[in-house]
Amino acid sequence: MQRANFEVANRAGPIVMVDDSETDLDIARRFYEFCDLENDFVTLSSGDDLLDHLGAVERGDAPFPMLVLLDVNMPGMDGFETLSRIRKAEAFREAPTILMLTNSDNPRDIERAGELGANGYQPKHFELKKYVDFFNSLAPEN
Repeated sequence: MQRANFEVANRAGPIVMVDDSETDLDIARRFYEFCDLENDFVTLSSGDDLLDHLGAVERGDAPFPMLVLLDVNMPGMDGFETLSRIRKAEAFREAPTILMLTNSDNPRDIERAGELGANGYQPKHFELKKYVDFFNSLAPEN
C-alpha cells in the first residue's frame, strides 16, 4: 500500500504527527516549514497522546485533523495498536486519514496497516527535499 489519492475530512485541520522520537519530530517540524501546506503541524509523542487528542476532537475542544502521520514502532502502544483503537471508535472509523510512518518496508507491515484501516504507508525521510516533497504530496487535490 502506497500513498493514494484520498479525501480528507477537514482540509483546514492540522496535520498531526505521532512519534516517540523527539529527534524525528523535530526534523519533521523543521522540514514542514519549507513545504507549501499552511495547516498547523501538531506533534505528539505516543499513541496514548493521540487517543487523548482525538478525545478532545470528539468533544469539540480541538479541530478535526486533516490527517494523522502515525509512527509504527513506538514503545508501549505501537502504531498498529493505536490505529486499531482509533478505527474502533465510531467517530474515527473512516476519518481521519492515517498514514503510517516507518523505517520498515516489510510487506507484512504494509499489509497489516491496510487491514487495520491505514490510508497509506510511508517510509520516513531524513533529507530536506524528500521530506518537503512528501509533505507537499499530502495537499488535497482541489
